[in-house]
Amino acid sequence: MSNPIPHALLTTKPISIKMPQFRHTLILFLFLLAGNQANAQGGKGSDSLKQPVKYIAKVDTIISIKLNLNTEFEQFSQTVNDVTYDIRPNITLGTKLSFSYRFISFGFGFKPKFIPGNNDNDMQGKTKVFGFGTNIITSHWMQELQFNYIKGFYLYNTGDFDPDWEEGTDPYIQLPDNRYVVLRGSTGYKFNENYSLKSISSKTEIQLKSCGSLIPSLSYDYYELDNKSDDPSQSSSQFSANFNMVASLGYMYTFVIKSKFYVSAGVFGGAGFHHISLLTRMPTEELHDKYTSAVFRMQERIGAGYNSRKFFAGAELYSSQSSYSESNNAVQVSAIRTSFQIFAGYRFNAPKFLKHETDVVKGIAPVPIQNILE
Repeated sequence: MSNPIPHALLTTKPISIKMPQFRHTLILFLFLLAGNQANAQGGKGSDSLKQPVKYIAKVDTIISIKLNLNTEFEQFSQTVNDVTYDIRPNITLGTKLSFSYRFISFGFGFKPKFIPGNNDNDMQGKTKVFGFGTNIITSHWMQELQFNYIKGFYLYNTGDFDPDWEEGTDPYIQLPDNRYVVLRGSTGYKFNENYSLKSISSKTEIQLKSCGSLIPSLSYDYYELDNKSDDPSQSSSQFSANFNMVASLGYMYTFVIKSKFYVSAGVFGGAGFHHISLLTRMPTEELHDKYTSAVFRMQERIGAGYNSRKFFAGAELYSSQSSYSESNNAVQVSAIRTSFQIFAGYRFNAPKFLKHETDVVKGIAPVPIQNILE
């Protein structure tokens, strides 16, 4: 089967579809923000002799281990001359195993082959996946870094290019040498010290009372796409290096039910820029192109779970919509990325040497940093 994919396809971005208006998300954002301010003002008039409410229970002297199943992998779609190419990796569910202690977490992701739909086969081809990440969350600051690598994709809508192709019988058009590498990061600050991000992220805290916080953040990611192949029949290929930076303002809230059950929700809106450096390899020459465009982004997340001192479990849905102009022809592109994860974890007492070494590192740090790490 001949490969119908043009070399220009590497200008693709994650799944491109028509994005709904942002107004519903903005209304939700304003509603949550107004509610938080009203609660804050109401608290000022309370009896000053009343004992302070405890909002957070720390379990950061305990190691938390979390295993999740997720759909956090990239798919790509692009329309070229009214023809749509839907490119996907041979993955149904990814897995991530993470460890958290005090203010720091780290984890790694992989593709478990025992899950149906994750097996390398002759129909969708082979896909290699690897990822790892870390995050640091203190009383107010949060820092996250993630790295992901995917090699091997296939054309999901192969039937649009081969009328004789039969799903389940014939193999898809495969792109075994297509490679995607991404490094993502974000830095954020939460204003309300009573709101616990650790309770829904690293699980080194438990939110005891319902609470929310305004959170400004800066996200940045660098990713590369390369479709160069060892196949001698390939006459051209492309390599693209992309950099995004977006400043956002958001609000997150956790509803606590009977101290151990919770529902969390958040929404962020922001703007920034997207820069791409594109290399097109032709048989007789190489073409270089660069452009920068504005990007607007909305992000929503909602989750629910159970969080006790020893055991925790739950689920989370995340969605991100971006709007930007592609290349210099002012073509407006809307993109959406949605992922879902379910997780479960367990906490156990940290060994004494780990607590000792952590205390030593903290003790030699300057006093301002010690206070931040509390």
